[in-house]
Amino acid sequence: MAEFPASPIAPKEFFESWLPEAFQESPAAEQMQDAHMKLGVRIDGDGGGEWVFHIEKGVLSVRPEPRTDCSFTVIQTVEDWRGALWEGRGGAFGQQAVALFKPGAGAEAARPGQPGAPPTPQALEQMHALDGVIRMQVIGGEGGDWAVEMKLGPGEIPSEPTTTVSVSSEDAEQMADGSLDPMQAFMSGRIQVAGDMALMMQMQAIQMQAAAQAAPKPQTQD
Repeated sequence: MAEFPASPIAPKEFFESWLPEAFQESPAAEQMQDAHMKLGVRIDGDGGGEWVFHIEKGVLSVRPEPRTDCSFTVIQTVEDWRGALWEGRGGAFGQQAVALFKPGAGAEAARPGQPGAPPTPQALEQMHALDGVIRMQVIGGEGGDWAVEMKLGPGEIPSEPTTTVSVSSEDAEQMADGSLDPMQAFMSGRIQVAGDMALMMQMQAIQMQAAAQAAPKPQTQD
């Protein structure tokens, strides 16, 4: 697999050069031979921009173009994007973001149905009917607060998120290393949700249903 850059590089070089090559050398290329999907990315700040990931017959191309018709778009600042990829920031939420940008990494953290997990092709079809932004933020820790946002459904990105999911840096790290169960953290109030909780529940339900549909059917004996 293509060697991950040892130090941060510009988003343009990362998305348009490194990522397509790394994808082709990863197991994901073989696994997505029948896939046809588009994902949007917007990176805000110096060197940022908008890109669309096109996956067609196991080949990934990343183009600098508007993402307004994408069913799923990741939004981050340049600082937070680099922080997750090169500094390990964001705990469990950071690992989920890394799973989209670093083929073969973060698979355990990005199980379908968890907030922030990359969508499957089946899930993208259903997300097209949604409309809103889920912001996932990790409070405190070295470097200050960290965040990633997901625009569900096509259209313009609103100035304020529809739903905000917040967790402390300490709890995010514990979820990343497996010492804190995300459901337990949510039920005990250590993961806080503000705004439209229904949007997050819809996204999770879509991802879990799509994962169940894509799972291999158990063989039955005659």
